[in-house]
Amino acid sequence: MALIAVDVTPMMPGGENGGVKILTLELLRAFQREAGDHRFLLLTASWNHDELAGLEAPTMTRLLILDKSPSRSAFLDRFHGRTGRVLRKLAAIVRRKVPRGTFARRRSLTSRGVDLLFCPFTAPTHIEPGIPTVSVIHDMQHKDYPQFFPEKEIETRNLFMADVRAKAGRIVCISENVRDSVLRHLNADPEKTHVVYNCIQSRLGADIPPETRQAVLQRLGIHQRPYMFYPANFWPHKNHRMLLTAYGMFRHRHPDLAPDLAFTGALVDEERLLKQAAAGMGIREHVHFLGFLPQEELDVVWQGSRFLIFPSLYEGFGIPVVEAMSLGKPVLCSNVTSLPEVAGDAALFFDPRKPGEMVAAMARITGDPSLAADLAGRGRLRAQQYRSERMIRGYLEVFREALGCPAGLADGVAGMFEDGWTAEEVSITYGPGPDGRRLEILLEAPVELPGGRRLVSVIENGKRVRRERLARGEERVLSLPLPARRGEVSLIVSPVFQPALCGMGPDNRRLGVICRGCSVVSPDGESVSLLKHS
Repeated sequence: MALIAVDVTPMMPGGENGGVKILTLELLRAFQREAGDHRFLLLTASWNHDELAGLEAPTMTRLLILDKSPSRSAFLDRFHGRTGRVLRKLAAIVRRKVPRGTFARRRSLTSRGVDLLFCPFTAPTHIEPGIPTVSVIHDMQHKDYPQFFPEKEIETRNLFMADVRAKAGRIVCISENVRDSVLRHLNADPEKTHVVYNCIQSRLGADIPPETRQAVLQRLGIHQRPYMFYPANFWPHKNHRMLLTAYGMFRHRHPDLAPDLAFTGALVDEERLLKQAAAGMGIREHVHFLGFLPQEELDVVWQGSRFLIFPSLYEGFGIPVVEAMSLGKPVLCSNVTSLPEVAGDAALFFDPRKPGEMVAAMARITGDPSLAADLAGRGRLRAQQYRSERMIRGYLEVFREALGCPAGLADGVAGMFEDGWTAEEVSITYGPGPDGRRLEILLEAPVELPGGRRLVSVIENGKRVRRERLARGEERVLSLPLPARRGEVSLIVSPVFQPALCGMGPDNRRLGVICRGCSVVSPDGESVSLLKHS
């Protein structure tokens, strides 16, 4: 029986994590039912520890490892970005909130007998040498659709994903589309990169008394007319504005056919802008913004809907598509990224960049009851492929493979930008090798560096081994003897700075010092660089 630590510290209240939170909770519940050979330790934070109390069981316990709340500004930032942004900011908060010198935490999993670390929110923040790690990558949107991101955010996400590639022994992708992107953009090992599809959520399909259903629909204001449903946070790639355009065209052309349109979502500012857009189009009366709903009310809205409309420009998987199919709701969705892979022959597809195609799909489904019935039937059959049992078998097989292999960290450096600047924390991982080798790191504090000296703390396999102070204009070589076994060296740089706040241009990255070289030097003097850009 293995003890598996599950890092759920990035899980935020409400719906800010989007579908990733839904999937993670479904996984945890399924692990309780179907993974009796393993025990699970949930690594929690103060903002989610109580919410996860209901998962306590003989095989699943919680451990509060982050007991300080993020700052108000950092917390509010999460309400205005995509799930990937939530994860990155959470990882930064984790590092900032751990007091300097409190590096024993890096071995806390080992001391508790943890056999494997599972990171459903991707970031391997709490990895420890000797413990295999499995990370889930939900999308590579910043690579496939960079137009959705500012340049500084793309750089940060690249840094984030490089950390996954360097530290995770196994990577789970939620679709073949995501795996193709991971192999293409991260140059990940195909043998260690797996696909496990998401499953139908067990929370759906509950029997709801008619009087309860009617009361909920009436309270939400969607009880008088049929409605199509789009459950998605109001992120740009979800394409709400184009859907509003298409819906306005549809109502104008087919006023007798057009059902209402219902949205759920958790981002307040974006919701306000969409309400203004709907009012400007003259369709506000027929567009319902339901906000973030508790589970019971979401079930009612799903079951009362006429069909799913899903115009997203990018999906790593598309959980609502499977949810709709499992409930016998016809699916109208985009023909891009993972959606054709997930929906198969059980959806009516359209180009999400062409409102005319959306209008045509709406007209077909509302005007042809036999087509709606056919899609509903196909969907129910298709949904059988996404059962919880199949998903759990996939994850347990990946865990088994990870546990059967040495806990491997890929040789490399994470926490550095392409121009050589470091972030606040740099992680250097190395494999086994001969006795007598050493790690040599060339650091520079350039003369234009704002402020005074920089303190660099060197952490080797979870223990601080030295501190170095670099003055402006100084270069220094750090030479560290390496053991024969694999391991990890981390550099913590303090303080960091943002060039944009120091009158040094528009760069908003948090920077430390410049790394000019990082090499493993063998006993005979042969040097192998660990820097990709060197």
